[in-house]
Amino acid sequence: MAAVLFLMCGAGCSTAGPERTSSTDHMPNTPRQAVLPDAEPAIRAHSTIMDTAGMAADLRIIERKLGPLDPAVRGELLPLEVEYFTFSDSTCGTVDTTRTWTGILIVHSCIAEDVRAVFRAMLADTFPIAKVIPINRYGLNTDSTGWNDAASMADNNTSAFNYRGKPTSGRPSKHGLGISIDINPLLNPMLHHRASGVHVQPPQGRYDPSRPGTLTRANTGRFLKGLGWSWGGRWPRPQDYQHIEKAHGRCAHFRFNLE
Repeated sequence: MAAVLFLMCGAGCSTAGPERTSSTDHMPNTPRQAVLPDAEPAIRAHSTIMDTAGMAADLRIIERKLGPLDPAVRGELLPLEVEYFTFSDSTCGTVDTTRTWTGILIVHSCIAEDVRAVFRAMLADTFPIAKVIPINRYGLNTDSTGWNDAASMADNNTSAFNYRGKPTSGRPSKHGLGISIDINPLLNPMLHHRASGVHVQPPQGRYDPSRPGTLTRANTGRFLKGLGWSWGGRWPRPQDYQHIEKAHGRCAHFRFNLE
């Protein structure tokens, strides 16, 4: 996985994207590339493989907290370029169909073809994505037990791999295995139903199925058809509207079936 940093300008529906210092540290089995200048545009929808700069160094810090990442995951992570439409306005009200953008998702190799199929289906459906930026660009969370998912969600960023544990168990999350994706979190927030009421994550999120870029039963049925994936919006509690994951099938790299 390459680890040199670069961000291109593009349209999004949030405030300026993450700022981070460039690094020449690299994930395994990928070529070194030149570090680019520090100057970056204020709004971003596009990313390249160079946005994974510093990911290997970050991962070593996270592993000191959570333990070593399973080699069956580490050795199979891919920087996958995906193509998508984005929004033409800052409020995510309309879709810009005049051009497409590309961004990098870090995923496990066992789902690479599935992810390509999902993004082809979204592109054919003119489904907009605000931005796709590797989550390492948002820095580590406060206790270094993963990258800053809260910052990524608040920026309406679509991301995949994030080595972290599940809050309700000691097992790695599907994001920690590289087999799930969070899409447009501000439009597709997670809803936690608690005694004190419904808690929305990210707090600024609002779920309105009529808005472009929102996942629904209808469009996830089209996007995920035949792939063995599930959508968190179908879960009873919490309802995780942004989340899609590989749920069924087999992978030679894991010690368990995805089912």
